[in-house]
Amino acid sequence: MKIFNFLKQMDVFGAPLFQRVDQNAQIYKSIFGGVVSLLIFSSSLAYAIWEFYKWNTYQLNPKVSTFLYASDFSLLDQNYGIIKINYWKDHNDKIDPFESKILIPLISYTENYVVVETEVLKFSNETSYNGNQFLIPQMKLGFSQINGSLMTTSEMYIYFVKCSEELLNENEKCAPQQIIDDFFKQPLNTIVMQIHYNQLNSKNSSIEQSVQEFLIQIEQENCYTLNTYLQTTNYEVRDQFLFGEPHHYEFVNGVQIQSQTNSVPYCRQAFGYETYSVIYIEMRGNQYKTILEYPNIADILANIGSIVSVLFMVRILITQLNSYFLHQQVINNLISFYYPQFQNIKILKNWKQQIIRVQLKNEHIDPKEFQHFYRHIKSQMELKMTLINILYEISRLYFLIRSIKVREEIDRCHSIGISLSSIYQQTQEIESTPKSTSRKTEQVLLNNLDVNILSLNQRKHERLESIENEIPIEQSDYYSLNTIYS
Repeated sequence: MKIFNFLKQMDVFGAPLFQRVDQNAQIYKSIFGGVVSLLIFSSSLAYAIWEFYKWNTYQLNPKVSTFLYASDFSLLDQNYGIIKINYWKDHNDKIDPFESKILIPLISYTENYVVVETEVLKFSNETSYNGNQFLIPQMKLGFSQINGSLMTTSEMYIYFVKCSEELLNENEKCAPQQIIDDFFKQPLNTIVMQIHYNQLNSKNSSIEQSVQEFLIQIEQENCYTLNTYLQTTNYEVRDQFLFGEPHHYEFVNGVQIQSQTNSVPYCRQAFGYETYSVIYIEMRGNQYKTILEYPNIADILANIGSIVSVLFMVRILITQLNSYFLHQQVINNLISFYYPQFQNIKILKNWKQQIIRVQLKNEHIDPKEFQHFYRHIKSQMELKMTLINILYEISRLYFLIRSIKVREEIDRCHSIGISLSSIYQQTQEIESTPKSTSRKTEQVLLNNLDVNILSLNQRKHERLESIENEIPIEQSDYYSLNTIYS
């Protein structure tokens, strides 16, 4: 038994007993409250659907955090054509130094700052918007930990040198001097370097591409150098439904350029060829890390819950109104218990809620006199509604009963009740008694009619005038004088 009592005490789902307001409703509700409730529920549902729609279509902005980060570049894709180079031609008659074999593009790769490989850069099948073929170098950028720091140990040099036979394939010849001279006499001899970036669109985490162009001038007397430091970003995308691992991406999406002008002899001494332009390429050791944290289902529900909570603040007003209307209804019902004709009174009010007409059936009542009566009787009913007053009146009823019944007889009431056998035995028992005592036995025998004899429901269905046939003559005058035919 102790374990059962313990389990009872542990129950957190206990149901309290609520007394009904009347026979039809346990909680007082009003039409106005129902309309407001429907508006709140429909607004909450519409807002929830709208929030889920925006969440599903990536219309909710993510939380974006950006900071410097030391990466090992393990996720970086270097093979999608980060750098593309071509000669800029503004018209078809312009001499292309690569097609005419005036300049030869070379590429060198270094390891620990030592050149380990040099080769002629070949044209690809891709063409620019003006129809020129692109030079697309293969990216070979390496990184090593040196004294605890991540450093670029593999770099690239792309340089454009004067054509020489040793750099050509068989059956290829360098341009004659006249074409070379005509080329250097051309205005705006420019090589275009395109750097292709990838970045994530924060709106829907899709990958977008962009291009940035840098111009390199070609002059016979100078050697222009572009020191190109590629900037990368590590993206961490947190777009899981509730749980799960984030997605990681690494892209080149920026560059830092340092340009300088050297003499042709200086570059010849550095690279061994008569060089007119050099592009030095390396990767910056640190990168930006961007965290895109999209709202998950918990965030959406929290957002919806906060708005719904604000909407439900209206319930405070509606609860107060319903409490007021419930109080008025109970007061009016109590008044009608004592003044049955009160329920037939029709009250007409203006827009200021002032009483302008009071009518009882076909009779008109002075509004001022009615208000005076109502205020007085309302104060009395409010007093009767208090628990202390109810208990007090019950105690007075006991004293009245005690004045006509001895204590022993009152004490016997604890042993009486309605027997279930009365449902089918009542008629037989009455018939078995002598005729002279049948009426008396019927009056004192308890049955199911005694359950609701004093209830409000019985008052609504029984005619009060029929009581005169069943009461002693000395009480008949009392009921006759006070009977109200409503």
